[in-house]
Amino acid sequence: MLRWVSLKNKVFEAHYVVMNFKRKTMNSKKVNWMFLTTILVEFVIVFLLGIFYQYVSIGIVSNLFLSEMILFIPAMIFVLATGTKCREVWNFRPIKISTALMIIVFTYLSMPLVTTINAITMLFSENVVEEMSTDILQMPFLIMLFMMGIFGPVCEELVFRGIVHSGYRRSGTALQAMMGSALLFGLMHMNFNQALYAFVIGFLLVLLKEATGSIWGSIVYHVIFNSNTVIMLYISSKWFPTLSETSAEPLTAETLIYTISIFMVVATITTAIAGCILVWIARNEGRDGCLQGIWYGRKMGKGRIITIPLMISFVLCLVYMTLQLLL
Repeated sequence: MLRWVSLKNKVFEAHYVVMNFKRKTMNSKKVNWMFLTTILVEFVIVFLLGIFYQYVSIGIVSNLFLSEMILFIPAMIFVLATGTKCREVWNFRPIKISTALMIIVFTYLSMPLVTTINAITMLFSENVVEEMSTDILQMPFLIMLFMMGIFGPVCEELVFRGIVHSGYRRSGTALQAMMGSALLFGLMHMNFNQALYAFVIGFLLVLLKEATGSIWGSIVYHVIFNSNTVIMLYISSKWFPTLSETSAEPLTAETLIYTISIFMVVATITTAIAGCILVWIARNEGRDGCLQGIWYGRKMGKGRIITIPLMISFVLCLVYMTLQLLL
């Protein structure tokens, strides 16, 4: 059995070795330049909107669309400019229906962990989704479900689990690629509240991509997770308005600590079960050896994950998030 797993890991690694010999393809260096470009473009647009805010009114839908385009368009320009073929960054291999159903279960089991991290960040920052809730609820449900539950997740998966992760995978180990793509996914949110739990979500999304061998695995998770947030927001507003008004009030540190304590216990149990389901998903897709390859896989190509553009991006994001927190 161990020999079979080892053989599968070597075949899996050989796939990336072959891809590394292609001259024109995304790698870690190009990914980091792409991310820095995206950050700078976002800063310029935020600056311009700040100057012309009296003349330009952007609603929540336009804001969400613009945010995704700031992310997606630079990424596509880099892919086209480097001559990278779509199949090298996006693997749309079909997954089994049973796998998709178990990904839904995996998603809900991971929510207590994400909620715990979200509560921890609320000790020193505001809940961004709650701050946006008033603007969100003013729009029709189906529009917000599409923008936040489908459009946003698909764009982000194509960029982070597609372009970013595959680019990092060609320059580093599977673990480095997973951590790097999760880091950029967190930084992209530009606030401490979402950045920390987005990092964990990014980690889980890569695990699903590796377990299924397809970007559909991470897309299903992301769509279900975001859609659930939108649905619960509208349900609580319509059927439990008193509860919504109460949740809008700032929570005390004591209440948050108590909530964190409870969710940590729940998250420990549900995350363990989610781990078992992840193993089942990998075996169901015939890729159980690929999960072991994440922890023990070797470096597939030349180059470094951490480069100067990445460090500049990290500092810029950190400064921006800190200023946002203080101001």
